[in-house]
Amino acid sequence: MNPLARRRYGRAAVLLGLALALAACSSAPSSSSSQAGRRLKGGVVYFAEQPSSPPNYIFPLISGEYWTLTNVFDLQQLLYRPLYFFGANGRETVDYSLSLAEAPRYSDRDSVVTITMKHYKWSDGETVSARDVVFWINLLKANKDEWASYVPGGFPDNVVSVSEPNARTVVLHLNRSYNPTWFTYNELSQITPLPIAWDRTSLSQPAPSATAAHLPDTTTAGARAVYKLLNAQSEDLSTYATSPIWRVVDGPWRLSAFTTTGRATFVPNPHYSGPVKPTISEFVDLPFTSDTAEFDLLQAGSAYGGPGTSGDEITVGYLPDQAVPRSASLEARGFKLDTTYPAQFDYFEPNFNNPSVGAILRQLYFRQAFQHLVNQTGWIKAFYDGVAVPTYGPIPPVPANPYADSLEKVNPYPFSVKEAKSILSSHGWKVRPGGLTTCAHAGTGKDECGAGIPAGKALSFTLMYPVGYSYTDSSMANLASTAKEVGIELSLREVSEDTITGTILPCASSSSSCSWEIGQYAVGWPYNPDHYPTGEEIFATGALGNVSNYSNATSNKLIEATTTASSSGEQKALDAYQNQIRTILPNFWQPSPGEVVSLQGNLKGYVFNPYSAITPEDWYFVKH
Repeated sequence: MNPLARRRYGRAAVLLGLALALAACSSAPSSSSSQAGRRLKGGVVYFAEQPSSPPNYIFPLISGEYWTLTNVFDLQQLLYRPLYFFGANGRETVDYSLSLAEAPRYSDRDSVVTITMKHYKWSDGETVSARDVVFWINLLKANKDEWASYVPGGFPDNVVSVSEPNARTVVLHLNRSYNPTWFTYNELSQITPLPIAWDRTSLSQPAPSATAAHLPDTTTAGARAVYKLLNAQSEDLSTYATSPIWRVVDGPWRLSAFTTTGRATFVPNPHYSGPVKPTISEFVDLPFTSDTAEFDLLQAGSAYGGPGTSGDEITVGYLPDQAVPRSASLEARGFKLDTTYPAQFDYFEPNFNNPSVGAILRQLYFRQAFQHLVNQTGWIKAFYDGVAVPTYGPIPPVPANPYADSLEKVNPYPFSVKEAKSILSSHGWKVRPGGLTTCAHAGTGKDECGAGIPAGKALSFTLMYPVGYSYTDSSMANLASTAKEVGIELSLREVSEDTITGTILPCASSSSSCSWEIGQYAVGWPYNPDHYPTGEEIFATGALGNVSNYSNATSNKLIEATTTASSSGEQKALDAYQNQIRTILPNFWQPSPGEVVSLQGNLKGYVFNPYSAITPEDWYFVKH
C-alpha cells in the first residue's frame, strides 16, 4: 500500500450548493441543513473534484498506486457498494441500513464470522450473493501484494477458510479469536462484492452466470488472470462508461459518460435495490488542474438552481487554503459556513533509521523536548485561521466518537521552551540558545546523551515538507525559529508531494538506513478503510505504513491487544494503546486542520461523512 496516498485530505473546502467536502470532508450533520420547502424531483449537481486528483481507477480492489479518496468515494462506491457502509449521519460507526449484509455474527469465541446477505440486485438482474463476496476474496488471496490495504498477517492471511452454505450466507473461519469490532471495522470493511459477470479472463468470453461452475477465480492461476484483465480494463479510462464489465453495478448510480481527464457523469441506476433511491437526475464530477482554476470559478459566483430553473444545474467548488481568511466575504454574499473535521490525526515524523541523526531521534527524552517546542495553540490562532484542533495522540476526540478517552484532550507536552531546554541539559547536552547545542556527555547513563551519540554531536536536522500549504510554511518556519532558542538547527526543505513520496516511501519497513531526517506531510492519517482507530498499519513493527521504522515491543503488544480483545475488554485495550502512543511519541503531534464548508442554493439532504464517502442519492432540490 502507499501510506502517503491515503493521507491526502484537503485543508479547506467551500461547497456551492451542498455542504460536504469534495474528496475528504467530514463531520457531524450541519446545523444549516434545513429541509424546509417543497421537495422537487430531478435536477443536475455539478461536483468539483479535488484539484489534480481526478478519478483514474474504477476496479474496487485497488493498488497503492491508485489509492486515492477520489477513486474510492467519488467513483467506486457510487457504482459498487461495499459489503458494509460506514459513517452515515456523521457518525464514526457502521451503518447497517446502507450495507449489503446484515450485521455479522461472531461465534466459537469470536473465531468464526457468519455474514448474511440482504436482497440486493446487480443491474444485469443477478442477485448480489455470497458467491460475489467469495469472488472478491478469491481475487484478493491470489493478488494480495497488489492490494493497497494489505498488512502481512491481516486480511486475508487471518482467514483459514471461506464457505458458502447457501446463496445468502458466507462463513469465515479465522486463525484465532479476534475483537469483533476490530474485525468488522478494519477487515470486513475492506470487502466489496463483485459481480460474477466479471469472472472471466478475456472480454471476448461471454459473461458467466452466477450458477456457472468451475469459474477461473476458484484457482490461484485463474484468479490472477481475472485480476490481470480487470486491472488492465481499469487502467483504460476511455472504456469506463461503455465497457460491459463496468456497466454491471449494484450501487445507486451508473456512469453515462467519462472522459480521460476525469469528468464523470452519473445517472441513477434504475435497478438499485437500496433503501434510498436518487432524486436528482444527474450527478457530474468536474476535474480541475489547480486550486486556482476552482477558486476562479468560485469567485465568478456561479449560478445555481433546481428543477425548472435556467440551466437546471448547481455548481460545487473548492476553497483553497489561501482563501480561508476571505471567507467573511462569502458570508456577506449569502453563503452559510460550517467547519468540519475528518476522522484523522495529524503529525510529522522522525526517521529512526537515519544513519546520521537516527540515534538522537530514537531517544524518548529528545522527542519529548522537541514536542515541547510545537506551539499548537499558537499555530492554530496565527497560521490556521482558527480552523484546526490540537492533536495530542493517535485517536482524535474531534469529531466526537466513542473511541478517544479523556486524556486525548490533554497535552502531555505543552509548549515550553524552558522545559525543552531543561530536558536537553539534564541528558548531557550543552545547550547554546541561538547557537548550536552539542553532546557534552556521551554515554548511556540517565544524565548522558544516549546510545550511538558521540561527544560533540550537534542537534542539527533537515525537515522536509510539501509545497503549497500556507499554514505548513508558517508553522514550520515558527518551529525552526523556536528550536533555535534551545540551539536546535532545523534546515527547512520545501519540496513537492511526489518528492516526499519518492524519498520516504522506499524506506518503509526497511532495515537499511535512509537519508531523510524529519518528514512533514501537511495532512493527516485518516481512519479509512481501517475505521477502528488502532495502530497496526502505522505503528506496528514492519507495517507498510510505518515509514519512520518505529519499533517498540510494548506498542506491538498493545496494538495486538486491540485486535484480539473481547467485546467487554475492547475499550480498555484501546485506552491502553492510545495512552502509550500519545506519550512515547512515535511521531510529533501537530494541529489537525478543519475544512470550511459553505452552502448556497436549494439543494438539501446532505450529511457529512467522517470517512469521506459521499451519498448524492440523498440529495434533492426544494422550492421555497
